Amino acid sequence: MSKHFMNLSLQKKLMIFFTIIVMIPMILLGNFMYQKTSEIVTVQVSERVLERLIQINKNLTFFTKDIEQVSNYIYRNDAVQGVLMKPSVRSDFEKYEDFNEVTSLFEMVRGSKNWRLNLYIIGLNGDRYFTGEYLPPQYDQYLENWGIFRKASAAKGALVWDTHYTIRKVDNQDIVLSASRLLKNTKTGEPIGYLLIDVPESTIADIYQQKKADTSQLFLLDKDGYVISGSPSKTTIGMKLEHPVLDNILNSQRGYLRKSWNGQPAIVTYDTSEDAHYKIATFIPEKEVTKRNILIGYITLILVIISFIVAIWLSYFFSKTLTNPIQRLNRLIKKVEKGNLEVSYQPRYKDEIGSLGQSFNNMILQLKKLINESIEKQTLLQEAEIKTLRAQINPHFLYNTLETISAIAKLKDVKVVSEMSIALGEMMRYSIHKEKQFVKLEEDLRLLNHYLFIQMVRFQDKFTVAIHVEEPAKELYLPPLLIQPIIENAINHGLEMKLGEGELIIDIFIEQDFLVIKVKDDGLGMDEATLANICNLTHDTKDANHTGIGMENVIRRIELFFGSKYGVLIESKIDCGTTVTIRLPVIRERGEHF
Repeated sequence: MSKHFMNLSLQKKLMIFFTIIVMIPMILLGNFMYQKTSEIVTVQVSERVLERLIQINKNLTFFTKDIEQVSNYIYRNDAVQGVLMKPSVRSDFEKYEDFNEVTSLFEMVRGSKNWRLNLYIIGLNGDRYFTGEYLPPQYDQYLENWGIFRKASAAKGALVWDTHYTIRKVDNQDIVLSASRLLKNTKTGEPIGYLLIDVPESTIADIYQQKKADTSQLFLLDKDGYVISGSPSKTTIGMKLEHPVLDNILNSQRGYLRKSWNGQPAIVTYDTSEDAHYKIATFIPEKEVTKRNILIGYITLILVIISFIVAIWLSYFFSKTLTNPIQRLNRLIKKVEKGNLEVSYQPRYKDEIGSLGQSFNNMILQLKKLINESIEKQTLLQEAEIKTLRAQINPHFLYNTLETISAIAKLKDVKVVSEMSIALGEMMRYSIHKEKQFVKLEEDLRLLNHYLFIQMVRFQDKFTVAIHVEEPAKELYLPPLLIQPIIENAINHGLEMKLGEGELIIDIFIEQDFLVIKVKDDGLGMDEATLANICNLTHDTKDANHTGIGMENVIRRIELFFGSKYGVLIESKIDCGTTVTIRLPVIRERGEHF
């Protein structure tokens, strides 16, 4: 994928790049706006739901206070006080009248309220008064230390509330909440019975139903987290709410938070009643809360799409503007690639591309110059080789003649003449096969040894020769006949004219990336003017010595072959001798690039 992208044209890459640069901030901004809007809506909805819960709790508080007022009224009612203080043994007629009087009181109380309630009085004298068709067994079988009776006794006349952890059916109603209090003689304070008020689940539901959101699940919990009422699902009534959020609900006054409900994200909102006896909580699916954000989401999507279209258009425009000069320059480069150097780039602006175009023009001019110089160098090199060939004066004939002289010298037992003839013949043989541009140093040294042998015979004890060559250097390549002209100059212009014995030292070694050849003599040396003339040699080689391969020829050949980085350094002083240092590239294989 990345390789395919990198192979695209620069204009397409820029289009993709600009589009991404524009789209990423737009997408991030759109997503941020959508998330922020959703968060604001969630907070607003949660606050409204919390307000509803606070109102429901106020209604529940009003309901519990109303129940307390009912209990106070019944507690202080003279008829109730009277029947409960009667003895347990009395006539059936009197009991019947007492029952009718109390039940009439119950009906009056129930009729004055909108609540559906079941009222019970359990007298310590054995009397039982109740609404409905029958008295629940747990109330009929009075046990002072059981459940709600124990709580009422402990409260000593105060109203207490009790929840039922299993739903109890009374007259086809689910009883989930009960209030009770110990009834006492208002004059003596002696216990005379118990008042019990059962609250059906439907009565509790009526209190919060109008304030509840249609899509939410509501729970009314006691202080221990058991469900008193629920809507719409009532399956958990009487059971403890098993949910991770329960700790938050029980341990804080009110609030809202995000939690999962039935496998879906939900907003949990909760509040505590004024007396802290009850908690009310709602679970609203988050998708219901944020569904109004769908319109915002659509608007955001449309803006992103419009931005995408605009980004593509702008990226095309800018990429086209930026790449047109590069494409023009590329077309010119292709023409140059085909060999047409008569091209020129006309920059329109002074930016980086304009500077690149100007550099291209300079490169073309430099290329033309280098081509012309290369042609000139090749011409000069060919001329130098032609001069060398002309100087050989029919080497085949000379070589054959030397072979004849050597044979005659052997017959006459003139050993020196024979050896000189052989040495000179080898030199001629080397010159015959000198058409190669590069030879091994070891091969060139053999020629040098033959040449030095001839010169030593010629000058006898006039000078001594010392040659030091590093072994690795012998395998390197160099142009032929570079060293011999330097040796010849040292002998002819330095050692031959010297009074007394001279010394010639040849050192050849590798130094970093250079092949260094040093030729040192202790001959006459040169003055500064002569040395300056040699160091400022021109292309003219008319003054080369009789060998045809003088110092000037060596310098020119090195420059033509290797450039200005390599060359010849001459150091000389009158009566102290001359040192010539040749620096060549290290070439380990014939034809190696240098």
